[in-house]
Amino acid sequence: MIDRQARLAHWLTATLLMMLASGCSYEGLGSVDQIYSMYGARLPEKSRIFVCSAYTCRTQTAFKFTSEDIAKLRSLMADSKRGAGPADERLRIASTLAWMEKRVGDVVGTSADRPGDDFAGAGDPTQMDCVDVATNLTSYLRVLDNNGLIKHHTIGSVYVKEDIRKGLSGWTHYAATIVESETKQKYAVDGWLLPSGQEPEIVEVERWYIDDRQIAVKGWL
Repeated sequence: MIDRQARLAHWLTATLLMMLASGCSYEGLGSVDQIYSMYGARLPEKSRIFVCSAYTCRTQTAFKFTSEDIAKLRSLMADSKRGAGPADERLRIASTLAWMEKRVGDVVGTSADRPGDDFAGAGDPTQMDCVDVATNLTSYLRVLDNNGLIKHHTIGSVYVKEDIRKGLSGWTHYAATIVESETKQKYAVDGWLLPSGQEPEIVEVERWYIDDRQIAVKGWL
């Protein structure tokens, strides 16, 4: 009995040390489409999306951007100056995504989303967790891409980051991503800790989500 307990303790210690040594895990969830499949979410159809809410896409509400909406998106994404490059495009993507989130949220009810998560939000179709936010932002990005409005980036997979060494402050978090076409630098696109309709943060994945206090990069730069 003692030998069995010793072997179990040794196994648990070895497992814990291996987990601690591995530290942070940064990964994309395979293809862009796999996150939708994982949570049973429907893929965008040209300019029609299915808005995730109620935490982990429990609720999905159809919304279609009209021709007038697409014209507005085209205006928002237009180069502000001749020869504008990737950095300028990221600024335009952020402001355009904010407009899209408000436009959609005012119709489907997610404009009432509270920043972050809380126990009352689970199952509430007006509330979004980080899976909902990441999936919706990916859908908005795909609408922009489907309409030829993104020139310097491609749409990446949803990104996952965690650090089990930090306990609850290092819990798993999700973000949409874009990839700069020339440099292949990945950028996290995340608005989970910000009020609905604000510009999401677009930051290099290496700098994104250091711990719970640093999900909103703007709050500590």
